[in-house]
Amino acid sequence: MKGVFRWAGFLILSLVVGEVVKRALTSRPGRSVLGRIGRPEFGTLEGADEASKKVKQGIEFARSLSRGEPKQVVPRLAHPTGPRWVRVVRDASEMMLATGALLKAISDFVREDEQLRRRFRRLGARVE
Repeated sequence: MKGVFRWAGFLILSLVVGEVVKRALTSRPGRSVLGRIGRPEFGTLEGADEASKKVKQGIEFARSLSRGEPKQVVPRLAHPTGPRWVRVVRDASEMMLATGALLKAISDFVREDEQLRRRFRRLGARVE
């Protein structure tokens, strides 16, 4: 039952926070601040919607962290087997995979940001 309440709470939280972010970015003061920091594209409905999605993804990530440790189907071994260098290489490869995933997420965000900027430049050229 506790899991259902937690799920519902995070769902409502993500919807409310997403809507608050969207309204804050599209408001007159929000657009003014975004213009001053060099991100006027987030002041439009499309940009605010994308920012809202990113906030919701952040809340989903926080929810996944709050779940606690997952139950293990296979029990862990008390002592890892194999030579020490094998364990070190395995740990290093896991760290590289995690770093690669983080760098990929950052590069995807930058790519999406550049695509959004190009789209708004084209819209600005059509209007003028």
